[in-house]
Amino acid sequence: MGPSLSPQWAERVILVQCHGFVMIAAAPDLDAPLELRARLADLYGACDDALGEGEYERWPEFFTEACVYKIIPRENYEAGLPLGLMQAESRAMLADRIAAIRKTTLYAPRLVRRIVSSIMLRAIDADGMRLSASFALFQTMLNEPSSVFLCGRIYDRVVDDAGTLRFAERVCVTDATLVPTSLIFPI
Repeated sequence: MGPSLSPQWAERVILVQCHGFVMIAAAPDLDAPLELRARLADLYGACDDALGEGEYERWPEFFTEACVYKIIPRENYEAGLPLGLMQAESRAMLADRIAAIRKTTLYAPRLVRRIVSSIMLRAIDADGMRLSASFALFQTMLNEPSSVFLCGRIYDRVVDDAGTLRFAERVCVTDATLVPTSLIFPI
């Protein structure tokens, strides 16, 4: 017989198996119910799936109507400077960005894969849940090997929007100050 799990760990294993995604970690001393963490895992997993499958039209639906999506270099973020590489302040602006990618933007064909890891629920307060994660983007150009394109941290604020968890704010902080001009797809 293998080792037995305590009831606390057995409940976590069952939730992970039921939801199919890695469980979201909670900061020490944060009372975060497992069901909430599973719902957050579903949000992150569904968003990652939409982007990974190239179903970019689904992406804005993971955000609230009034939201903030920003890509900013670490240097500006740490200095408190607001200037970023991209900023949208509503779901409609995110949808416009996707329409531009699909209809008007010219770029060399590429495949972009993203990995989001070490998702940590940091706080739960009146204006939502604060989470952070690491990300890495890999790019494959036609007839070229894959390469690391961009990496950094994501800082999210997630809210319950009429029973559905959505991103109210997503700030993507790039480790590199110089970002390739071919940053086209969402992080």
